[in-house]
Amino acid sequence: MMRALFVAMMFLSISAMAQTGPCFAGIQDPPIFSLVVSNPIRLSFRSTTNFPPSRPVVTIGGHAITVVQFAPDFITSPVCNNQSVSIEDLPPGPYVVTWEYREDMGAALFASFTFLFTIPEAAPCVGGMSIQPASVAAGQPVSILYSTTFRGFLETPDVAFDGNQITINQSAVIADPAFSGHVPCARGIVQIGGLQPGYYPVSVHSTTFGPFSDAVSVIPIRRRAVGRH
Repeated sequence: MMRALFVAMMFLSISAMAQTGPCFAGIQDPPIFSLVVSNPIRLSFRSTTNFPPSRPVVTIGGHAITVVQFAPDFITSPVCNNQSVSIEDLPPGPYVVTWEYREDMGAALFASFTFLFTIPEAAPCVGGMSIQPASVAAGQPVSILYSTTFRGFLETPDVAFDGNQITINQSAVIADPAFSGHVPCARGIVQIGGLQPGYYPVSVHSTTFGPFSDAVSVIPIRRRAVGRH
């Protein structure tokens, strides 16, 4: 059963650049984390790395989820690490996802990304899109949540950048009620870290619903003046 989802995530932020897809020219900048609530849950992570990593290995211990990719101990030209994993249906509660790049022949840790999210108790489905927060400082993560009735999301979405325009393409299937009065609900989220200051229109597209539109303003970080003593 689909459930409401609120996700708060902290990214290792890197500077933004205009792109036309999630892995345009081998680069994913800024990094993107996306998740759809289905059974199983589908989680996707895209980022630029200089270490060519292996397929991810997932371990779950309580509310701690660890995803590890192994890589040789040498640096290559930047590549886009575009990976998706399935996670068993999770009960309501807070979760921590740690995504690591580790040396394949040793214990060296090349990079680590941490995502925090919470799955609350089931709630009525409200179709549409919301952005949290509505105004965010440069370098802070932005969460884009969207949902629609009588649909199911089976795969994580594709995200495209065209200047400041952010477009999310979400594949969906028709979902019939399981019983009288039941309203199927598809819910997903895209989280982006490290956006530069500016105004970012956001749209969610699918062949079976929408589109949904909104926008987020990213403001510069205000630096406190330091007086002389």
